[in-house]
Amino acid sequence: MDTVHVLHVSDTHLGYRQYGLFEREIDIYDVWNEIIDIALREHVDMVVHSGDLFDTSRPPPQAIREAVRGLRRLRDAGIPVVAVMGDHDVPKRRQLPPNALLDDLGLLATLGLRSVYEARKVRSRSGVEVHVAGVTNQRGPAARQRLHDYLARLPPSNGISLLLLHQTLQEVAPDYELGLGDLPRGYSYYALGHIHVHRGWRLGEAYAAYPGSPEALRLDEARQQSERYVLLVEAKPGTTVSLERVKLRRPRPQFVEEIVFRDMDSLRASLLRLRERISRYPPERKPLLHLFVKAVPRSAKMQVYKLAEQLFRHTTLAYRLNIDVFEEELPRNLQRPSEIDVVELLGELLRDKQLVELAQRLMEIARSGGTKNTIMDEMFRALKETYGID
Repeated sequence: MDTVHVLHVSDTHLGYRQYGLFEREIDIYDVWNEIIDIALREHVDMVVHSGDLFDTSRPPPQAIREAVRGLRRLRDAGIPVVAVMGDHDVPKRRQLPPNALLDDLGLLATLGLRSVYEARKVRSRSGVEVHVAGVTNQRGPAARQRLHDYLARLPPSNGISLLLLHQTLQEVAPDYELGLGDLPRGYSYYALGHIHVHRGWRLGEAYAAYPGSPEALRLDEARQQSERYVLLVEAKPGTTVSLERVKLRRPRPQFVEEIVFRDMDSLRASLLRLRERISRYPPERKPLLHLFVKAVPRSAKMQVYKLAEQLFRHTTLAYRLNIDVFEEELPRNLQRPSEIDVVELLGELLRDKQLVELAQRLMEIARSGGTKNTIMDEMFRALKETYGID
């Protein structure tokens, strides 16, 4: 029986420049080229991309060039590539998405250019015809109902079939548009995108999976999953025969570290150990560092900043330092009293009995609740009486 070998990738976000760093944009192109290398090395029959090929619907020229170069290598090897439109691919205004250019060049078959929901027959490298269907990313309060309607309108899947979606499932996040139970049955594999960490589920005889983004693009992604993957899928009609994670080697390493402050000496020791781990990487692979230092006395805050700058400025590509400050307990003679004796305080400040009595009287007038004019008249009267003014 015919089977196909598919490389599933998603959320490449070509053109994204994390923290405004040019090096991070280059990192993403580097990993994109590794993905192309994997597809060629594994002799896959086709590649599917489940959305957000570019980071924006108006990508920089270098992002388009990298996409064209990579896709051309696959086309020259006879490997077709099919994608679905993700939320970053869809223009906010009435203009063509960059995927349309790639589609016109015969480099990328994009589902969603002709209709929000679309299905195509794609001839794989091995000659097996594959039914590929997909729905453009849907957002907003009515997204779930629209997705149900569009999925119901897709033609039935015959033979080997793939469903591409760029949506959040209920099983991974509370702000979802679909659940596993909403996916139509009968497909050989469900290629999911939009979630940037790897997740997968058995769905009858098939699998539904997110490969995750090839690079961790946010702190939460780096925290959840340090390694990044693409997925190798073997499929036959109605069945996922096998699903294999392929670890990517080129993503830039990222460290997420949390340290509870005890004193500067122990903090320095901890940070020196961290720097030793980071320094093991070659200069072209300097890691990103997300550093959290908790329970720092306010008086030590600047010392912590300076220490981090000294240790990590040259050993990381970039570091992000988050300091959780707490207010130190005041010395006993400076502690705030639970109740303040206003008269005593005024006496210490003014050191004049007549002024203290006047101040007390003015405060009483201000608190009397009269009209503005009445209060002003009473205050002037108090001043005149105090200083004997006629």
